[in-house]
Amino acid sequence: MLPYIDIHTHQLQANENTFQLLNCIIGEEEFQDEISSVGIHPWYLDEDIDKQFHLLKYHATNENVLAIGECGLDKITSTDWNLQVNIFEKQIQLANALQKPLIIHCVRAYQEIFAILREQHVNIPVIFHGFNKNAELGKSILNQGYYISLGTSILKGNQDNLIQHIDLTKIFFETDGKSTNVVDIYSYFCTVRKISMSDLQEQIVKNFEQVFRYNILE
Repeated sequence: MLPYIDIHTHQLQANENTFQLLNCIIGEEEFQDEISSVGIHPWYLDEDIDKQFHLLKYHATNENVLAIGECGLDKITSTDWNLQVNIFEKQIQLANALQKPLIIHCVRAYQEIFAILREQHVNIPVIFHGFNKNAELGKSILNQGYYISLGTSILKGNQDNLIQHIDLTKIFFETDGKSTNVVDIYSYFCTVRKISMSDLQEQIVKNFEQVFRYNILE
């Protein structure tokens, strides 16, 4: 039986037949020895940023850590912008060095993030998590070779146009720690896209194994 995949959650749920990638925010959440992603979130930058980044590097080399992030830029947080940019660039460099995918947190800063990714010569897969914007911006992300992870926002019905046209080889699904079961997100996507659940599950497993280089079916 093919599993459902939740690529970004802050709390593991007891969901049958679901593979969950636990996210650990360094400096805010306790690192757990689970299959996970680790990153420094722009909301939670420590005063001793060097110590925080050192801790990230320490955990990032763990074989159970499949990705770096979530990390990125956020224009509505009070965190100093230049500090956000600096630590984001360092995490891109770390992801490049370790050859692990990058999970992006982006709030009102897409053009800035696109520019930084180009400047840093990112050479690993990049996933914009919790994408809740329109199809035009989604297309712009995909055209640059990046991936999109869709979450509970699609259940509101305002991303149906994106769902109907998005490249299925470039998507993932996530709960982001919300109580919603990721199966409900899959189901909604299938209904709008008019695709069978088994076909969608098969594609997401392929996407996951290609991007995260982890055999989920073993």
